[in-house]
Amino acid sequence: MNGRLRSPRGLVPAALALIFLFNVGCDYSPPTETINPTGRVTLGAIPQSRSSAGEAGSRASGPRSSEQRKAILESSITLIQRAAEQPGGDNFAQAVRKLRQYFEGTDPREYQLDSTAVEFLAPQINPQAIQKLQGQDWEQRDTRHIEDCMMYYSVANRVAGTGDDLTRVRRVFAWLTSQVQLVPIRAFAGGRLGPAIARPYDVLLRGMASELEGGFVAERSWVFMSLCRQLGIDVGLIAYNRGGAVETPFSQQPGAPRRSPRQRYVWTCGALIGDQIYLFDTRLGLEVPGPGGQGVATLAQALDDPAILERMNLPGLAPYPTSRASLLASPTKVGILIDSSPGYFAPKMKLLQRELSGKNRAILYCDPARERDGFLHALGSHAGSVGLWEVPLQVDARAHVMGVDPDYVPSIQASLFWFQREFPLVYARVKQLRGDLGDAIEEYTRMRFVENKPMVTDKKQTIPRNVQQGIDVYAAYFLALANLERNNPDLAALMFRQVLDAVPEPSQDDRNPSFHYAWFRWGANTNLGRIEEARHNDRAALDYFTRPNTTPEQIANWLRARELLWKDPFAR
Repeated sequence: MNGRLRSPRGLVPAALALIFLFNVGCDYSPPTETINPTGRVTLGAIPQSRSSAGEAGSRASGPRSSEQRKAILESSITLIQRAAEQPGGDNFAQAVRKLRQYFEGTDPREYQLDSTAVEFLAPQINPQAIQKLQGQDWEQRDTRHIEDCMMYYSVANRVAGTGDDLTRVRRVFAWLTSQVQLVPIRAFAGGRLGPAIARPYDVLLRGMASELEGGFVAERSWVFMSLCRQLGIDVGLIAYNRGGAVETPFSQQPGAPRRSPRQRYVWTCGALIGDQIYLFDTRLGLEVPGPGGQGVATLAQALDDPAILERMNLPGLAPYPTSRASLLASPTKVGILIDSSPGYFAPKMKLLQRELSGKNRAILYCDPARERDGFLHALGSHAGSVGLWEVPLQVDARAHVMGVDPDYVPSIQASLFWFQREFPLVYARVKQLRGDLGDAIEEYTRMRFVENKPMVTDKKQTIPRNVQQGIDVYAAYFLALANLERNNPDLAALMFRQVLDAVPEPSQDDRNPSFHYAWFRWGANTNLGRIEEARHNDRAALDYFTRPNTTPEQIANWLRARELLWKDPFAR
């Protein structure tokens, strides 16, 4: 590794000032919603359908031919797909205009939610929000949803490959837990806001996520939900009730109750495959092992056999937070929380999804009532309620309402410091996530070894040296991940070891953006342990799995180490 790959103790003020000059991933457009004191999301007034004079003229000239409509749709999707590669452009605005053209003349009844969906949503979101979901106009927020889903579709279907649904979901989970590592929630805490929960798109960009026990922060869980949705697999958070009072990270938010005599406890992800719910613990980064430690356990097995969850216990540590007894003791039985991202519920997304094919395919819409019914059937006699996981809905509101939550946008921007459009990292990372691994590897390699690299959007300025040092670390780590996905473990291990040589243990107090990449040290150790385990080099795997890590991933690594020791008690 070149001499520039060293961890700086801070960033120069000019570099820090750049934090607020970019806009990656989230749509931070002017406010259109508010959050009322009850915590229910209130969306803004429904905009009237708009069209330019040119569009009106085209309508006057008569209906478009099928070839014209096909070209309009293809152009709109291409604009959305290229937006991440064209900094400062108006791709989304152009795409909105074209989508409005494409859907001109659509029967207004096509934009109405089914009565079953309304029946499910009405108790959980306000009437104005339901009305907005049925809006006929296309907005820039809609193009963000389309861009997100296309990214998730690209990742999920590339990684999942072929095979039965469970095999495909397990591949996605393995990819997710190796490519998106855990970091402490304080890593991206900012100002008065505290934890700033990021959308799955932004989590994938930075390759880091936070997860707290109880589901109050569950970024990697949200990514898992989003990826599996693109496989046609419903994933929800399993929840049940515990006695006692629990403080939550949101207890200090205005209008939030400080305590409750009985708290909902969010446990882990459940993937609905067939009529079974399979358990994937995204907080630990482990599948919950099935009977005898084989395969993936189902919720039904965990409810039937106490040994399933007892296997997750480690001597000398607090027991695994959920047991068969705690599930059975829940006064409200076992419930499921589903992704509440509003884009998935808008009927216009169902209209567009029908039109997409080939390389443009993506799942944009989900019928929440159908999802509810599937989970209720699988839960059987243990079924509690199936409802919306409120966090995605809250994040959607915070991301678009600077007047209501002015701390959220700067906090998310700070967590994406290295991915601002002036720097080259975001463009290579997007290519990597989309599966263009060769191009991504070439760009990472080039950005690591070029001195005085110019800004992407201003060739007259060069990237500050301290910033370039951070980009070096990210590039090295992402090079390792790309080679891991290419099934080249030797090169991946080389790059992971270079990251370990370059950065110190993360500081316990410093929230400076220059230390965001220090957390990669833990991800490098975990991935090196997995590589050595796959090589049947158990001694080396044990060494990596037992290195310090203050996130829940440490428990997962110890569990992996225990399995190795059970197999060979003299391995260490």
